[in-house]
Amino acid sequence: MRHGLKYCLLVLLTLVLSMGYAQRTKESLEKEIKSLQKEIETANKLLKETSKNKEVTMNQVSLMNKKIKDRQQLINACNEQIKLLDRSIAKGEKNIKSLNGELKKLGGEYSKMVQFAYKNKSHYDQLEFLFAAKDFNQAFQRMRYIRQFADARKTKMDQISNTRQKVSKEVEELRKNKEEQAALLAEQKAQQETLIKEKNELDSQVKQLKKQEGKIQQNIKDKQAQAKKFQKQIDDIIAEEIRKANERAAKEAKKKGTKPDKMALTPAEKALSTSFSANKGKLPWPVERGVISSSYGKHASSISDKVVITNNGIDIVTTENAKARCVFDGVVVTVVKPSASNIGVIIRHGDYFTVYSQLDEAYVNRGDKVKTKQDIGRVHTDRSEGKTELHFELRQGKDCLNPSTWLAK
Repeated sequence: MRHGLKYCLLVLLTLVLSMGYAQRTKESLEKEIKSLQKEIETANKLLKETSKNKEVTMNQVSLMNKKIKDRQQLINACNEQIKLLDRSIAKGEKNIKSLNGELKKLGGEYSKMVQFAYKNKSHYDQLEFLFAAKDFNQAFQRMRYIRQFADARKTKMDQISNTRQKVSKEVEELRKNKEEQAALLAEQKAQQETLIKEKNELDSQVKQLKKQEGKIQQNIKDKQAQAKKFQKQIDDIIAEEIRKANERAAKEAKKKGTKPDKMALTPAEKALSTSFSANKGKLPWPVERGVISSSYGKHASSISDKVVITNNGIDIVTTENAKARCVFDGVVVTVVKPSASNIGVIIRHGDYFTVYSQLDEAYVNRGDKVKTKQDIGRVHTDRSEGKTELHFELRQGKDCLNPSTWLAK
């Protein structure tokens, strides 16, 4: 008996949890679909700007690649939502069937009550029935019986009315689900057709760029060499910041120093670090709008497998004259100028550092206190490619972190 009860409770709990999970999944899928649609829209705008150049560029291929990935994810999300709606429709049809059966049963019971009352109507004339009582007690009992019978009929009518309302509600919900599913199926079909066209367009672009493979490989290698020099600068600047922080702490505590890879923080800096860490996955983007053109870590070039790109941060293609903005409150460590067309800004947030480079102009100076979403510079536009691209990095002490996991979706 106990085992049976435990099993029933377990099944009930599983059903409740699965219903909650399905609801959350539907909401998250709707959110994901909207987000992907916005990303695709942004990529299309950026591609429109880039396509002003007659020659196909790496930037166009990168944007097209990103758009195809987003569209594939959008199709997958639509598929998942269609499956969820399938389950909701099946459940709705089952509920309607069950409720109609209940309604039929209630209708039959009420019909019997009406027939019984009609057959005995002469006997149930209320006044006659009451006055025919032998004494007061019998009259009271008969009055109570009449009331109970009337209450029973009213209860049955209420049950029928409530069940009809439930059926109506389920039918309306089913209609909405079927309409939503039909719209999703149409959307899915349109997205698949667009995806095929985009893949063909990408293949054509890659073929054109393959003719310049040698030149592109050399260009990538040159950029990687420049990036390596810039990374050395960033490493040295952050290392110096850590050394100074530890030196100050050593003097204050009358100690020789701390571990070289750790930063000694003041109480205010500790609070800022904690606050920064608590915002993982919620930090605003370092530009108002854009798409990631090069992800974090090592990955092969989209044109040649022979060239491996190492990225300590992410690259974000954005619109011309876009402003780079600070992702969190902090203090400007330095403004560096590796080249005339590449200005970099390093901002400290406790023991975290954010790096913004490929700027034409910086709006801040060393020591400035900056706020979340504050404009800190204008992103450089490469006229030869028609590309406006920001390089963004995130570090904790000397360690590089993947910015994509820290930025809001």
